[in-house]
Order: sequence, then structure tokens, then C-alpha cells
Amino acid sequence: MSSFVTRPVSAQSSPSAPASTERPMRWAHVDINSYFATLLQQENPALRGKPVGVVKDVGRTCVIAASKEAKKLGIPTGCGLREARQKAPNLIVVPAAFDMYLSATRRLCQIFANLSPEVHVFSLDEAFINLTGCERLYPTGQVFGELVQQQIKAELGEWVTCNVGLSHTRLLAKMAGEMAPKGSIVEITEDNKIEWLARATFDQVCGVGFRLAAKLERIGVTHPWQINFVPDADLEKLVGPFWASELRKIGQGEETHFFTHPPSKPYMQSVGRSLTGYRLCDDERVIQRVMYNLIMEVMHKVRKLNLAGYRVSLGLRGGRSGDPQYWYQELRVGEPIRRAEVMFDLLYHRLYRSWRRTFPIIKISVRLSDLHPWETTQPVLWPEWHQRERVATALDKLTARYGLFTVRPGTLLTKHLIQPEVTGYLGDKNYQLDSRWQ
Repeated sequence: MSSFVTRPVSAQSSPSAPASTERPMRWAHVDINSYFATLLQQENPALRGKPVGVVKDVGRTCVIAASKEAKKLGIPTGCGLREARQKAPNLIVVPAAFDMYLSATRRLCQIFANLSPEVHVFSLDEAFINLTGCERLYPTGQVFGELVQQQIKAELGEWVTCNVGLSHTRLLAKMAGEMAPKGSIVEITEDNKIEWLARATFDQVCGVGFRLAAKLERIGVTHPWQINFVPDADLEKLVGPFWASELRKIGQGEETHFFTHPPSKPYMQSVGRSLTGYRLCDDERVIQRVMYNLIMEVMHKVRKLNLAGYRVSLGLRGGRSGDPQYWYQELRVGEPIRRAEVMFDLLYHRLYRSWRRTFPIIKISVRLSDLHPWETTQPVLWPEWHQRERVATALDKLTARYGLFTVRPGTLLTKHLIQPEVTGYLGDKNYQLDSRWQ
């Protein structure tokens, strides 16, 4: 396969095509710098200006987020704690505060909603904001960027900074934010986009993963603008027709399928929760307690979304060092599942207890799938089932007012509770956020 040639390969537009009368798009991409660590630094001034590594919980050994100071020392997200300490012996390790992160995201969403009628939350710490038609409010990108930065500081605190990328496509707006210095405002226009596309690396381009970038590197393509110099036949042979077309768009800074056809489902297809411990566990009481704890969180999401499921699954991982062991089982039932005690009975008593465990456990995963809207499920005729459902509905009201685990079984009364986590990419937006921000 040949490497890229010396002149752009592009389709010629028809000379007779009428000029577009549509208003040009204006997009802003707002990304909070080092979100998890920065919010902890805002909360605790003693952490400010120091390298901070965030772990999921006390005893965990993976840095899930690093402060700006830690990143400057070469500590990336996903770095092991031992490696991180070698790079920064004075690293301060702090457990994550997921409730605080989600609360801050909801406050951010309210800021964005007050600035534009169209907001798309992309992840826990970033969003796309449509500024099309808002020219009288924000005559320039700089005006908008300064305003949103001021409002974020006023709402979340003076230590919280963000990048604001602006352009006529979301792809370029996000790329601007990725490439810009921390806390800056950058706009990519039609006049300067070639310069940015020629400097960007594929880890700064939304939608291009590591494997795709590695394939392009094999033919000498390491920057988006170079895609324009690859013949169609070579590009299709390398990545197939779909990605060849998508890469052509990326090479011009245009909206890709990732943005124009986002996945849209009327409701979640499954809800799961897993926990990885920091040591192997052989205690059946602990395994039982953790399983029920995770199931309660799953069922809280299912009930809040007004869904019911028919398939449960349980996965366990463990074994001794150098000898990993796995076990997985699933079960489908005929009646809708939407209460924690029902799911626990199926997973623990019918699946887990029917298997004689042969290895200690370090990870437990539970999942309820084959979900459907509750109002469309087959009605249950048993009076006892409806009595229990009324009790569960009453408990839902207490949970909505006072929080998850306010009412819980005796198994969880005196033990350490596993609190819900939120992931950076907010895969459960339907559950966590207002529908207008999705």
C-alpha cells in the first residue's frame, strides 16, 4: 500500500449547486480541566497547587484522575499507583467523591441551559453548546468563552478552570479544546482550520480510537489533514468503505456520523453494577452483602426509569495470583423483575448457591437486562406480588426524598455501604440527568 501522495484528493462540488441559505452553525465545547481532582482541590485548599491522584476508594491502586500538577509530572489517567509515586514521590492520593462530581455536573448543566436552548452533555465534565442564532448575545466566541468561564467559577469555585473550544462543527470545537492550553478559549474558523488539522494528533480527534490511529500510522498518516492526500482505494483497503468516508470528513473538519447520528434509544436496554475489591475475599457473608448492595443500586435505577427486566446475570472473578478464575451465569424468567429482593433471590439463591465456589472473589458483577417500560410489561395477577409492589413504591418515595439506602435490609445496616459511582462518559444519562441535557 502506498503512503500518502502530494496533492489533496477531494470530491469536486457541482458548479451549479445553489448557495446555501442556512444560518452557519456555531458550536462551543466546554471541558472542565482535571475535573475529579480540581473539584477536590476546590473543596480542600490544602490540595491546591499540589500533585493529586484520585482513586475510586481507599486501598485502590489505579489513578482514575490526576490534577493538572500531577499531569505535568507525567501521571496519566489509568496509571498504577506504584508508577505514579515513582514519577511524583510527593503525590497526594485522595478517594473520589462521586456524589460531589454528579452534583457539580448538574449545576454545570443549569449554567449551560441558561446560556443556550440546546445543550448536549457529552461526559461528566464536558458539553457541547449550540450558539447558532445567539449572535446578539455572544457576538464573538471570546465573549461567550469569558462569560461561561466566569459563571463556572462563580458556581463551582475560583480554582475550577475550563477550556472553551469554538467552531462551526462539534468535531473542530472539541479538537480546539483538546489542543488548547488549560483554561483558554480557542476558536477554529474556516480560515485557520487547515493549520489546526495539520497539527492535531488523532488522540485529540473525537471518534478516532487507538486501533484506527495505529492503522493510519502504518501508511504515514499521523495528522487529520494528511487524510486528504490518501487515494480512495488505499483508504478503503485500509479501513473499509464506512471509515474511509468518515475519515474524509475528519480530514476536512466536518461533522462525522458520530455527531450527526448519535445512538438514540427510547430506554436503557440493561442496567448493571460491578465492584472490584482491593483484596481477595473468601467470606460468604461479605459476598452476600456486596451482592445485595449492588442489586439495590441496580433496582433503584430500574424503578426510577420506570422499567422492568426479565433476565438477570451474575459474574464473579477471582483466583490466586497468576491463576485468574471466572464464573458467569444468567437466568431468564417469565415475570417482570423490578424489586431488589426478587433479583437477589434469583442471583444468590438460584444461581450462586447452586454452584460450589472454588476460588476467592475479587470482583462481583450483577446485571438486569431485557428491559421494557413498566407500562408495557405483561400484567402480574398474583395479589401478593402487587402488595409487595405497593410497599416498594412507598419506599421509592422515601428514597427520592432522603437518598438511596435510607431504608435497607438488616444485612446492610451495620456494614460499610458501597455508594453509587458515576462514570466519566455518563452511560446512564437517562438516570442521572434531566432529559433536556441528553
